[in-house]
Amino acid sequence: MRPSAAQIERVAGTLLKRLTAARAVDLDAPEQTVRARFVAVLAQNFDEEAAIDREATVEAEKLIRQGAPGVRREDLDLRKVEQLVKQRIAKAKGFPL
Repeated sequence: MRPSAAQIERVAGTLLKRLTAARAVDLDAPEQTVRARFVAVLAQNFDEEAAIDREATVEAEKLIRQGAPGVRREDLDLRKVEQLVKQRIAKAKGFPL
């Protein structure tokens, strides 16, 4: 489930505060600019994960319909097949889950 824009904003703000407090980063740009970039990166990440989820769901349903040799369709678990397909797609795209 994708978090709301407000939740993403809070995470970005907290991340920025903690990184600057720990002196893990030195800002070369204004704090608002960096925060906006964090928000954009987080939102893009959630969008990519949602796209992978949709693709995995479609492919898993297709695989279930086709069936597997020696396995009855009733014995195939859609969620398990979907998770395996999602892992494969994410790995192929270089997306960490």
